[in-house]
Amino acid sequence: MPQKEASNFELRTFTENDYDGIVALRNSLYPNHLTTVKMVRHHDKAHKGKIKQKRFILEENEVIIVCAGYSQFIDAYHPQKFVIYIHVDDDNINRGLGSASYNFLIKQLQQFDPIKIISEVNEIHLRGIRFLEDRGFTMSMKEQESQLDLTVYRPEKYHEEIARVLNQGFRIVTLSEFREEDNKADHKCWKFERVVSPDMPWTDPITVPEFDHYKEYFLAHPRFNPDSWFIVLDDKTIVGLNNLWKTSMETIISTGLTGVLRKYRRNGVATALKHTSLSWAKKQGYKSIRTNNVDSNEGMLSINLKIGFKFIPAWLVFDKIIKEKK
Repeated sequence: MPQKEASNFELRTFTENDYDGIVALRNSLYPNHLTTVKMVRHHDKAHKGKIKQKRFILEENEVIIVCAGYSQFIDAYHPQKFVIYIHVDDDNINRGLGSASYNFLIKQLQQFDPIKIISEVNEIHLRGIRFLEDRGFTMSMKEQESQLDLTVYRPEKYHEEIARVLNQGFRIVTLSEFREEDNKADHKCWKFERVVSPDMPWTDPITVPEFDHYKEYFLAHPRFNPDSWFIVLDDKTIVGLNNLWKTSMETIISTGLTGVLRKYRRNGVATALKHTSLSWAKKQGYKSIRTNNVDSNEGMLSINLKIGFKFIPAWLVFDKIIKEKK
């Protein structure tokens, strides 16, 4: 049953002075997935007004105990589809703050005539899962997270996997190196992602944003490092790409996209990219690496498990259809 809604409840609009408080709240709820003020600021500022987003908070004794907001996926954008989140301090559960925040957000979204509302929750948060199910949300996707202990990973075991690709006449370069030889390197990466991303499983069709938005959000992100983007080239054509992203934890790095053009698949390109990136990460002194894969992506899950990745708690995507798309 939905929890009772709080009385005398009033969220206020988020301000520039609230970043430290909302980051502290979120990190208390997700201690294994820490974020930073710099990262949240970047997310807020790098959308050129295309993404509708707003955040609200509740304070008690000058401490933020609730942060609730709505946004939209940059890489699965639809003007009438929204992502919501509600963070409630652990010491203030069972007060109806989550219910009141949810009802507040739904009223806020009415102005946009939404057709679907999406929310993500880690499977360790059983209360959050029940909260969404009680309000008519259904799980649409499981994004399995996995982690590899790089201290036991042995790059020398996989030299042949990389050589197999190089022996076909391909080259493997970093984005930093590609930029030095091609002044359109960033644009080519963007075009490549636009081609391969629709093949990636997701709850909605993936649509890479316009180039200016892509540059502003992804290539200027605090987690971005052109030395940890690995590219397989056939002459000057990108045929495969794998990128790693910094995290707020110094010893952990995260995998982003791994993609290969359709005509080049089944040639070991994805595996060679994977081991190139893992070798780089180990050499840089990282202790572990994380990756996320939709559980239906059996090919990539199989590659990761063979290498030695271990499953850790997954992220669950929940949808609520408000009205059928016209």
